[in-house]
Amino acid sequence: MTSPSPASYTSSGLLYVSFRAAFLTTYQELLDEFKSDRIPGSSSGFLAQVSIAAGCASQVQLDVLFKTWQRIKTGHEDLTVLEQCVCYYAVGELARLGKANDRRLVKRAANGPRVVEIIDLTWLAATLRTIQITWPFPGNASHLQEEMSLSDVSDDVKNKRTLADDFLDLLGQWTVSPHILNNAAGLLTPVESRQLGNFFSEHPRLMNL
Repeated sequence: MTSPSPASYTSSGLLYVSFRAAFLTTYQELLDEFKSDRIPGSSSGFLAQVSIAAGCASQVQLDVLFKTWQRIKTGHEDLTVLEQCVCYYAVGELARLGKANDRRLVKRAANGPRVVEIIDLTWLAATLRTIQITWPFPGNASHLQEEMSLSDVSDDVKNKRTLADDFLDLLGQWTVSPHILNNAAGLLTPVESRQLGNFFSEHPRLMNL
């Protein structure tokens, strides 16, 4: 199932900053995971907002984030349900930073290749929540965390189960696309892109070559 991504949102500065916020927090999780004694795959990342994705490898989260970004950047109007969820939870990650008054990370997210001015953090979370509510996507993303009864055979639950399968597929992945840096083009600064490239050079087993 696909759904259109309205031009006013895909070109929105807040959506752009949201994707950068999701990158920054998830990339930090990835670095922490490989520089510590933590069990690989134990990181959270921006998809940790949905319980079924708990434990999804950080590098896989980055991979699907960049793939979705590339689809938006290149003007694809129809997003898969999984890509819709990526947008939803990327926006949720920026809202979380705004709610926590994390000015440092919000400023870093806003100072990407495309600079977006965010002056007031007070209403940031509320503004982003409005975007989530008014986006013409199915309710799957916002309700994915709800428990599903096996006896419930409604179409909505069937859609949720399909989406749950998509997330379970992500949980089973470990390596990322060799095009991950190309997919991130326009979203990361040259320094960030270089750092991410260096990370994968140091950990080639994470790349699906």
